[in-house]
Amino acid sequence: MLAVTKRFLSCVAHPLFRYVSASEFSRFAAVCERMRQTKSKNSKVAIMAEYLPALDDHSLPAAVLFLSGSVFPKGSGLALNVGFSTIMRALSEIARLEQAQVQRIYMEHGDMGALAEYAVSKKQFSPLVQQQLLLPDLYDQLRKVADAAGPGAAEAKKKILTGLLINCSPLEAKYLIKIATGEMRVGAVEGLVELAISKGFERDLQKVRQAMLLSGDIAQVALLAKKDALSSAIMKPLVPLSFMLADVMFSAEEIAEYYGRPLVCEFKYDGIRVQLHKCGRQVRMFSRKFEEITGAFPEIADIAASTDGDFILDGEALAYKNGRPLHFQELQKRLRRKNVTNQMMQEIPVIYVPYDILYADGESVIDRPLLERKKLLARIKFKKPIIDLGYRMVSSAEEIASAFAESREIGHEGLVVKEPESQYHPGKRGRHWVKLKRELDTIDAVIVIAEYGHGKRAGTLSDYTFAVRDGKELKTIGKAYSGLTDSEIGDMTEKLRSIAVRDEGYRLAVRPEIVLEVAFDSIQKSDRHDSGFALRFPRIKYIRTDKTVNDIDTIDKVRKIYERQAHLKSR
Repeated sequence: MLAVTKRFLSCVAHPLFRYVSASEFSRFAAVCERMRQTKSKNSKVAIMAEYLPALDDHSLPAAVLFLSGSVFPKGSGLALNVGFSTIMRALSEIARLEQAQVQRIYMEHGDMGALAEYAVSKKQFSPLVQQQLLLPDLYDQLRKVADAAGPGAAEAKKKILTGLLINCSPLEAKYLIKIATGEMRVGAVEGLVELAISKGFERDLQKVRQAMLLSGDIAQVALLAKKDALSSAIMKPLVPLSFMLADVMFSAEEIAEYYGRPLVCEFKYDGIRVQLHKCGRQVRMFSRKFEEITGAFPEIADIAASTDGDFILDGEALAYKNGRPLHFQELQKRLRRKNVTNQMMQEIPVIYVPYDILYADGESVIDRPLLERKKLLARIKFKKPIIDLGYRMVSSAEEIASAFAESREIGHEGLVVKEPESQYHPGKRGRHWVKLKRELDTIDAVIVIAEYGHGKRAGTLSDYTFAVRDGKELKTIGKAYSGLTDSEIGDMTEKLRSIAVRDEGYRLAVRPEIVLEVAFDSIQKSDRHDSGFALRFPRIKYIRTDKTVNDIDTIDKVRKIYERQAHLKSR
């Protein structure tokens, strides 16, 4: 306790914190500003570790959520849905600026938070009684924003936002808008917040991380750490967990040589990963982005609700008709609809293929070996459209190649092979699971620049420069303009304009939000792109609405594909 008190006094001694209570939003904004000004991860963790112990039980959950780039807990089903135009109108009203002026200033700053800081510094009026904004009150107001619905929702959201901004200092306005737009960018990713919780409350880091794996809720974990109750964290149905991820290998021979023992082999389905939770009669389904997508698959939810037992499943949802998978774009049609009609269910039937179980009848099973989890999964008596397509054991390159050919013949993407004794590691990628797709695979990349097209595509943003991850940076690797329909290009144009950060006349620089799955013929070295590589004849296979910029591929994967390609040519 003495150590916490010392840290609190040290933190208060900083000039930004004088006469400011821990729960005030101004204190939070000052913490964020200090973090933004340092590139050192250790310094960021130290700043948060000074700050978090001074917060009360009502302020701590909001603070850790905001710091980790969220507003609401994962799986809450809540989303602000505050549009660019709503924020612009609120800032225009406060600063008495024309929206065109606000737009121009935004293009200069390229950052909504910086724009809010500028606009509030120019505000033309203040409330009769200036109220200090507290973290719990801010959370409650943002909850009201999320709850606003119906024809007047945009105006209601704008009024709440305007009311908050009027009571903000310029620095508070900066971070309020960064929170609202999901663009904190102070380097406080969830992993660093976990470190800060561990250091700030003097708890073992592994216990913090284990509690996070089980509960999936950083706000709850922070409270448990404060109360020294991390061991009480439990996995809860209806609250999403991070998905275990697979590495990539490029041939059956490579896989067989690397492992040298029998492996679990499953088809790689051309659908989307879905975590299916069932508790009592309640069912919720989550994508890899932790978005609830239950409404897209009502027939799966209905069958799950009538199945005995409580469980959390990991699996794939795919469009499936007459014993064969349909094109991924057919599945996308279901995901884009708020209400799926009976007619659509008949036109685009779906199945859910569960291949792992994380929770069964009151307890977590992620620490059990994969084959034991498979036996637990087999005991559940599913009915269509939940289908357990099973698995096989493979040992040799010939068996892996034969299974791969069978998968491709049916219409699936390839194979996933898994170590039989592997545990389920939420949020981690490794060689416990390995994908074998095509010889050159595809690349998941994010759009960073969009250019206007020509001819019949004049006036639409149809040419997309995309990038992969290189550590914390994005590096461009190609440009594609084929693969999308006119309708998809129209939708993309509208979306890209809404996330533009810089208008260069013939093209827009955009926030890295839209993920594409890009097919290509080969990879070559190139000085045209800052990655040093270029995809040859790239074409857009899918718009991956189920993925975020955190899910895109890395330059390491590109390099491996390039080296594998060169090796094959030499052979």
